[in-house]
Amino acid sequence: MNLGSARQLFTKAERIADEHGLHLLARTISNEHDKLLKQLKKWEDLRKDKSSVSERLKYVEIDKTLNHMMRKQMLNPPALIEEDPILLLIMSEAGNTYFKHNFIKDWDYKGLFSSFISAFNTFSSEIFSKTIDRIKIGENIIFLKPVEQFLICYVSKGQSYPAIKKLNKFSDSIKTKSDIWKRLNKAAETSQELNVDNLPLLGMIMNEIFTH
Repeated sequence: MNLGSARQLFTKAERIADEHGLHLLARTISNEHDKLLKQLKKWEDLRKDKSSVSERLKYVEIDKTLNHMMRKQMLNPPALIEEDPILLLIMSEAGNTYFKHNFIKDWDYKGLFSSFISAFNTFSSEIFSKTIDRIKIGENIIFLKPVEQFLICYVSKGQSYPAIKKLNKFSDSIKTKSDIWKRLNKAAETSQELNVDNLPLLGMIMNEIFTH
C-alpha cells in the first residue's frame, strides 16, 4: 500500500520501456499509471481503513496481469488519443514563473495553479529526482519535467503518454536552441517573465509540438 513507491515505479518502468523502444508497453504502463491516479482516493481510503488483502485485490485485475506475464493473453495497449492542451509553464525550483502560456483563451487557471503549488511543495524532492512525472488535480493532469535548474509543467486533459512525449520533445528543443536557453537563463537571473511576444521562437516551437 505504498502509493508513493507505486507511482515512482510506474514512472521508472515507462521510461525504461521507451528507452528500449518498447513503445506499446510504455503506453500500457502509462495507462495503468493514469488508472492509479484516478483511483488514488479509493486506495488511500483502503490504506487508512487497514483493509484486508482480499479487499484490496478486488480493485486489482490480478488474473489479467498474470496472464500477460505468462503470455497466455496478448497485450492490447489502449488506443492512442491526443490530449487536450491547457497550460504550459517554465518555472524555477522555488516556483518562480519564467514562461506561461494558456492554450485555452480566457481560461482561468488560478485555482488549478494554487493547487499545483501545494502539490509541488509536497512532491518537490521526488520531482527533481525524476521519480514523479505527473500529478492529477481534478480532471487535469500536470506533467513535470526538470531541465537543469528549470521545471517545465504541462497541463492537459486526456491520456498521459502522448502528453509526456510532447513534453520531452519540448524540453529537448528549448535546451538545444541556444537563443532560447540563453534567454531563459537571463530571465532566471533577472526574474523576468518571457512570453510569445518577446521570445517568438519559443512560441513557434511550443505551437509546433503541442498544437499540431
